[in-house]
Amino acid sequence: MSTSRGPRAARGEIRERLVKAARSCFWERDYGTVTVREIAHEAGVDPALVSYYFGGKANLFREAMSLPDDPVDLVMGVFEGDRATLGYRALMTAMALWEESGMSSTVKVLIRSLLGSESTMSDYRQWVDEAVVTPAARILGGEHVRYRMENGISHIIGLLLVRYMAEVEPIASMSREELAARHGPVVQALFMGHLAGPGPLTAAPSSQEFLNTSEVKDLPSDKEKERPSDV
Repeated sequence: MSTSRGPRAARGEIRERLVKAARSCFWERDYGTVTVREIAHEAGVDPALVSYYFGGKANLFREAMSLPDDPVDLVMGVFEGDRATLGYRALMTAMALWEESGMSSTVKVLIRSLLGSESTMSDYRQWVDEAVVTPAARILGGEHVRYRMENGISHIIGLLLVRYMAEVEPIASMSREELAARHGPVVQALFMGHLAGPGPLTAAPSSQEFLNTSEVKDLPSDKEKERPSDV
């Protein structure tokens, strides 16, 4: 198979071939067992082009495992919106991103690779910090904002894994709207710092109170799922 070098081929075409080949390789095997030479062979290009376009295997892996559409703008929109419904909207957005992009398979590959490679874990941690945590923290502002951001995001990630990966009930069967209504107040409190002190949580409303607020009533309902009736 002939190989293509950077300057003689369309840059976008070569990048796309490498990303597609990397995704295929990482899908089948652990990060540590996949070599740059194998990825390049799959893409039909010179191995040196991995460094030429991506700087190395870790960056290529990060791009290959990214969402088809960059979610950063959508995430920023959540934090720029109404603060009164921040927790609710953050959860609704996270679930929509997961379901509409078919993230389950990608996350399985990602988790397996992250656990097997400290360098990959470090790269992804840095990417999340630069692309999501830092910009959102600037928008949210206030005292201990990074700590609050990390706590809120951790709670959301935990819920996503429980719902879509472990499929633990009743979280797995709840509609998006119900799950966001029940856990939105917790995420809201974490983002806004209401859980920072030792006292009882009084600033966040109950799930029923939250559902009855005018802000939530104005949001579109999620009727894509129905929770099964109790036996």
